[in-house]
Amino acid sequence: MSRQTFPVFVDQPGCTVRNFNVTGASVGASAGTAGLDGRGKFLCTISKSSNVVTVKWNIAFGDKPYVFFQPAAGQSDTLIEIVTSTAQQLVYQTFTASTHAPLNDANLDIHVDGYDTTSYVS
Repeated sequence: MSRQTFPVFVDQPGCTVRNFNVTGASVGASAGTAGLDGRGKFLCTISKSSNVVTVKWNIAFGDKPYVFFQPAAGQSDTLIEIVTSTAQQLVYQTFTASTHAPLNDANLDIHVDGYDTTSYVS
């Protein structure tokens, strides 16, 4: 897969937009691509310990990316909390919204806006 980006019309240089899906029950304890959709397999590796999930970006961002989660279709009553986020990796945990109990196998859609630089235009 090419790392070339098409013109994304944003007000800051070096922006990339990435979207992928996670099937929580398929994610293993060792870092790999199980549980990632086709796009995600090219972007990162993923691992899980109970309800805590670690995503390591295959190519680090220039700065910490902005990450947005959405429970996937049929995944109701789900909360996602970012534990840590760096240019190299993301750690998040999932909970059942109604009870705040750990949710181990959440299916999520993830949207990432990242930059290849810490510079910005003002």
